[in-house]
Amino acid sequence: MSTGSAVPNEETASLRAALRRLWGDHVIWTRQYIVAAVAGTADAEAAAGRLLRNQEDIGRAVVPFYGDEAGAALTGLLKQHILIAVDLVDAAIADDEAAFLQGYKRWEGNADEIASLLAGANPNWDEEDLRDLLGQHLTLTKRELGRRFEEDWKGDVGIFDDIFTEILTVSDALAEGVVAQFPERFGGAGQRSGSPGGNGISSLSNAMRKLWADHVIWTRQYIVAAVAGAPDAEAAAARLLRNQEDIGNAVVPFYGAEAGAGLTDLLKSHILIAVDLIDAARAGDKRRFARHDRRWDRNADEIAAFLAGANPNWPEQDVRDLLAQHLALTKGEVVARLEENWEADVAAFDDIFTEILTMADALSDGIAAQFPERFRTEAPGGTPRRGRGSDGRIHFHSSLSGVRTPGGPSSRTGR
Repeated sequence: MSTGSAVPNEETASLRAALRRLWGDHVIWTRQYIVAAVAGTADAEAAAGRLLRNQEDIGRAVVPFYGDEAGAALTGLLKQHILIAVDLVDAAIADDEAAFLQGYKRWEGNADEIASLLAGANPNWDEEDLRDLLGQHLTLTKRELGRRFEEDWKGDVGIFDDIFTEILTVSDALAEGVVAQFPERFGGAGQRSGSPGGNGISSLSNAMRKLWADHVIWTRQYIVAAVAGAPDAEAAAARLLRNQEDIGNAVVPFYGAEAGAGLTDLLKSHILIAVDLIDAARAGDKRRFARHDRRWDRNADEIAAFLAGANPNWPEQDVRDLLAQHLALTKGEVVARLEENWEADVAAFDDIFTEILTMADALSDGIAAQFPERFRTEAPGGTPRRGRGSDGRIHFHSSLSGVRTPGGPSSRTGR
């Protein structure tokens, strides 16, 4: 089963983006459950609930192609995958090696059943290839669990990076199989990415989405650790700062080393101010929180001005609006953690992830519009809400509308 992908039209790109989001959610919420369960914190139940809901979402995603029965069967197997993982975590916490080994055998058997179900539905999903991909997913997740118990925080960070990369490979392979099986639904798409010009805007979009996904994932990991006073906060912060370097490096081919360094510096300031903001919220210091909040807003304005100055397809006010919503949603996430409102915490991160992918797509669209000679005419990896304004430029705005975005510490944080 090839993990290369067809040169995407709009339908193909939308499928790929949807599956990447679903499988991204799968590993993000698996990690959140592991972190909470190993630490013995009260948010484990909410993370498990969100994770089980994700399996329903994945099952529903195949219904338009394979029917309700197949969707229900996949959901059932994926829920077993999660419940066995819960048993494995419990066995590890209890230091019950026999129960862990027995559970892991069940986990491998469940993975084989998933591979068999998928291969039976689509001849482009080779069963042995699926077994290998799922087997690697299990192995990496087991290592993640081990790193948490060993308190090897640097290793823990590295393992999750591997998990996220690997699950996107799984997702792309599944999307490619669907397109190959139902070409009439995807405009006859079938040209491989190895063909000339196959690595254009879709490659840029996927890379930009991964970078900004890392941004919010590691921001969340820092928030979770910092609010709890957990020892992995430093490793999460270091990974988060490295992500800002990665984002800055991503623009160098288009805008040069000086611009890349300038963006990196602004983004690192964004993170360091967030650290100060979280510290003030934990202390319940309203005045200090308000001061750092104003610094955060000014930094966001500087980022918006910097980007708008580099690319006329990134209107400054549009970028400012997206960044303002990112800040508001992140503050809401911090407040939910401090108040131990786990349902709100889950919802906040779902909104944050949706919002950041919108911003990533907007940035990719702007680059493609500014440098059309570098890109094929093809659909991007997502579907940001955008259109041309009276000034003839592309404008974009959040894919979230009417989202409640708390703006600061509640009474709990402001004691």
